[in-house]
Amino acid sequence: MRDRVFVSFYDRGNLGDDLLFRALVERYPTTSFDYLEMGRGNGAFAHFANANGWSIVRYADGVLRRLRVPWRVERWARRRLIRRSRLAVRIGGSLYMERGAWRLDADLDAELLQSREGAVFVNGNFGPWQTQEFLERYTSIFARALDVTVRDRASFDQLSGIPTVRLAPDLIFASPQPAPAAEPGGVVVSVIDLANREDLSAHREPYETALADLIEDLVAQGEQVTVMSFCTYEGDVAAAERILARLPEPVRARVATHYYAGDVDAALATIAGARTIVATRFHAMVLGLTYGRDVVSIAYSGKTAQALDDLGLDRHGWTLEEFAAAGRADRVRLVREAGTALPEGVASKAAGHFRVLDELLETKERPT
Repeated sequence: MRDRVFVSFYDRGNLGDDLLFRALVERYPTTSFDYLEMGRGNGAFAHFANANGWSIVRYADGVLRRLRVPWRVERWARRRLIRRSRLAVRIGGSLYMERGAWRLDADLDAELLQSREGAVFVNGNFGPWQTQEFLERYTSIFARALDVTVRDRASFDQLSGIPTVRLAPDLIFASPQPAPAAEPGGVVVSVIDLANREDLSAHREPYETALADLIEDLVAQGEQVTVMSFCTYEGDVAAAERILARLPEPVRARVATHYYAGDVDAALATIAGARTIVATRFHAMVLGLTYGRDVVSIAYSGKTAQALDDLGLDRHGWTLEEFAAAGRADRVRLVREAGTALPEGVASKAAGHFRVLDELLETKERPT
């Protein structure tokens, strides 16, 4: 009988999060991984026999909320899946932040400890946070976990007093690489929608204008440009379409698009086939470096800057403000001068996120 593991992850069709979940199911093919589908699913895991998405009756909780019934189908189903599982795993990137309904998020994370043998928290960032209450709540949760891994030095330093906490580079650095294109070429530009992001919406207009200018200038120099969306749900496609609409029609006709919608391999091939990646999405930066491509980042949050600093690659791009303020010639120059400089050994260190899970899930298949 297979071990059952409940997985909490961001199931909204985000390429980065889908890759993290896929890394689990591929590494442990004899373990059954259960998760609650947040949406209707995008088919990214349909061909994995050990990935089981559980759907909740649509609108059921909304009806209960309107009737003021203090019970939720989704929460009940989640608890049931956790308690019947041998282990629970929380996997993602930007996970533990003091914003919005953070107390509910902390309650959900604490519930993972109720699986039969406990919980493992993989690959997260910790912060930003402001209050002692937040720090103490997560210190309590992590201290009771079997293992906690974070992907950046700043998070580790804040939690270093907790014995279960370990540090490793982002897990996607350990991803198996697709077959390289015979002759990589062109520029992939990954975009995000800043409109609904806290403290970033004011940057949307200058960011999108600057990207449109950069794309136009690259096309004018004979470059094949592909605009890439990682997550439709978060507005990447909407942002891409606004940027494309700013281009003169003859330029727009020469720009390709790749909008991720569940075909992980096609998305990876798009990145692997490029010569240069202009990465606003964090995992566009990670994948570009992993595949040995030239990478220039547009860091819209501290997680990108921190990751690059941890790798000794802090000169690999702009902050969001720097990108918007730069001159057109300077933007093109930085793209042309982008380099490939991933330090040796990063992939093996990134695989360290799995060290404790490897011990817990003895029936595993190690990647070649």
